[in-house]
Amino acid sequence: MKNELKTNIKQIGSIPKGNAVYIEDYVMTFIKYMEERRVCDELIFLLLGKTSEQEGEEALFISGAVEGTDLTKKGSISVFSPKGWEEAIKRKDKFFPDLEIVGWAYVQPGYGDFLNESHTAYHLDTFKKPFQVLYITDPLDKSQVFYRKRGKAEELMPINGYYIYYDKNEPMHEYLLEVKKEAALTEPKKENLTEEVDSLIGAKLRRRKIQQKSPFNFSLPSLPKIIRETKEQETAETAEEAEGKAVPLLGYLSFALLFVTVIIGGGLLKSNSRIEYLEKQVGSLGKNYIALRENVENTEKSIEVFAQAEEAAEPMTEAVTEKPTEAVTEAAETAQTAQAQPEYREYTVQSGDTLLYLSRYFYGTEDRVGDIMAANNMTDADKLIEGKSIKIPQ
Repeated sequence: MKNELKTNIKQIGSIPKGNAVYIEDYVMTFIKYMEERRVCDELIFLLLGKTSEQEGEEALFISGAVEGTDLTKKGSISVFSPKGWEEAIKRKDKFFPDLEIVGWAYVQPGYGDFLNESHTAYHLDTFKKPFQVLYITDPLDKSQVFYRKRGKAEELMPINGYYIYYDKNEPMHEYLLEVKKEAALTEPKKENLTEEVDSLIGAKLRRRKIQQKSPFNFSLPSLPKIIRETKEQETAETAEEAEGKAVPLLGYLSFALLFVTVIIGGGLLKSNSRIEYLEKQVGSLGKNYIALRENVENTEKSIEVFAQAEEAAEPMTEAVTEKPTEAVTEAAETAQTAQAQPEYREYTVQSGDTLLYLSRYFYGTEDRVGDIMAANNMTDADKLIEGKSIKIPQ
């Protein structure tokens, strides 16, 4: 299907060639509206749209979204229950009959745009068409990423960039109005403290006037004083009542802020754990690289020694022909001298090295610590200096 060229667009990130993603601004507005209504809740949406040609390339256009109203847990994420899926399809057919399911969106406050195994497994099981995408967003750190399956690999890869386009989207507009209307009917009405306070003041003033209608309670000249005292008393009582209502409200707000802080802290701890894990892996790779490099250098040295031995063997053969007894004697003495002199390899001490670690690394046992100390004339097993070269006996 060929789509007319979109001109009113905004580019986010670096757009890959082929299979570009376009999402209509009204869809982003709807998802943001749901995030603000249900702060700190995990949300899920069906993404609706079409694939079409844009500038000679196949592109995905997302122009509708339907939220999940009945969810269940699958692994570590919330997904559509059978009832929730059926309800989402009904809403799609009612408001977006011409669109098809092109993916899903997942809102995870406090976890960034991190993709885990549960996301991948649910996507591969439920959204099997190659163009269908996963849109992950975190409203707390303002991050969002599209993911898509690439080739035959059973994994999802991030899409580096996408387009937001602006268009007249009447179906999305009608659906958003319907969602707001449902929210107004189901959500409890917020108290209007101003109206309530005005009502209380009026009621008490009326009661006070009724009580003071009798001519025996006051004389006409004292009426202004009574009215002034009544207003002062009503103002004090109103302030106390408003303060009593404000205290629980402040308590609820404090609890909500604490909850958000805990979620953000959990996300940061997870991020720190991943960073520490990566640092350990990088350190391990560095040590493995050093060991591999030393093994290659030792192998090259062994090849050179072997070549020199072959060159030395040729004149020795001639010498044996002329004087066999003396040549054999000299060769035996040379072999004994070579055996008597131990061979070493050079190693540069790294940060965190110990003699126990070096013994396990080079010999596979901790029993060679004494040999390393003897080769380097060491008396203290703890004195390894970073950057210093030491001998490792063969």
